[in-house]
Amino acid sequence: MANGLAPYLLNDLKTLVGQAYPAHGVDLKGFLGLLTSGPGANPIQTNQLSGHKREVRFWYRNRNTKPQTDTSASCDQVLTPARKEYTVSVSNTRQIAWHLPDELVASYMDEASQRVSIPAGPIGGASAELFDIIMSGANGILKGVNDDLMGLITWGKNKVTGNNSATTLNMSRDAAIQKLTTGMPQLLSEYKKNNLSGMPNIVGAGLFYSWYLANAYRGQDQSGFQPATAAGMFNFFADQDFADAVGADNIGVFEPGAIQLVEYLEYTGFKAGVKPGASEFGVIALPAMASDGTMLPVKFDWQLKYIDCPTTLTDAYSGSSSTYQKGWSFIMKKDFGLFQLPSDSYRQEDPNYAVNGALRYNVTNTCDTCS
Repeated sequence: MANGLAPYLLNDLKTLVGQAYPAHGVDLKGFLGLLTSGPGANPIQTNQLSGHKREVRFWYRNRNTKPQTDTSASCDQVLTPARKEYTVSVSNTRQIAWHLPDELVASYMDEASQRVSIPAGPIGGASAELFDIIMSGANGILKGVNDDLMGLITWGKNKVTGNNSATTLNMSRDAAIQKLTTGMPQLLSEYKKNNLSGMPNIVGAGLFYSWYLANAYRGQDQSGFQPATAAGMFNFFADQDFADAVGADNIGVFEPGAIQLVEYLEYTGFKAGVKPGASEFGVIALPAMASDGTMLPVKFDWQLKYIDCPTTLTDAYSGSSSTYQKGWSFIMKKDFGLFQLPSDSYRQEDPNYAVNGALRYNVTNTCDTCS
């Protein structure tokens, strides 16, 4: 520029605004948070530490029922305690990849090319620019995984209604009268009537989320109810995409342990490390946190590949092909599925037949006695 004047000051927006930096923001993904770090979470891995892939099966046995019992003593009437097997499936894949040309980094400020370590992962080092790109892509791939998992949910039967449709749950706005057959008394009693154990894990948003947040500044109402106390009787995971995947103002109520993430981490054991062809492979857990503070320690396979000659690659979004110059390509993917208690966990004559620890509710906010 003329007279030796610098054109402008180029500052790092991330350094200026800290956690408010939009590119690193992660939406509310409560279902994924439940599966990875919630009570009862125990992700099922279909690979061994050695890197070998194995089919995973679980055996289980139905509990006996009243019709199987006798009303008189006998030595010649017996039952056969048979085992059943359930195969875990990994049928979904999500991937995101970037290419960072050397010449692009060279045109940036010096800090872009500095090597930095990546938290929560074994990558020895990458350029600061590549690390920023990885973090900027976290929300997109996490949303893809979260949405796919919600689409795999099989809703179990609610013994009270006799089917697996969404049960109406009215969070009454009547401060004078609170029925014992609606709201939290209804949800908690139905949870126990379905013989579900532990403290319920609830996922959703909408009206229920608003009710949950309002309890922080609500005292005892005229009917003698203390909503804040009720809010301490379950674990809540806010998920802003739950309405699109399941239904408006719907929530999912899950028994801890009854629903699990299934994952195949390919680049472990002998498949990990530096390989011929200028590629390195491994597993990384993104240091991602949703906007409500929920940790999302989701593990991904990664490949870091150096392209040393101009190469034709396809743009993943537009589908167009172009020539990319030498530089780093970083590929991150996840193979996953969803485990739930088998639909035949109970015998057909058992009252709990088709109960699998996943109940669905449609939340309303009406007042039976208000004018």
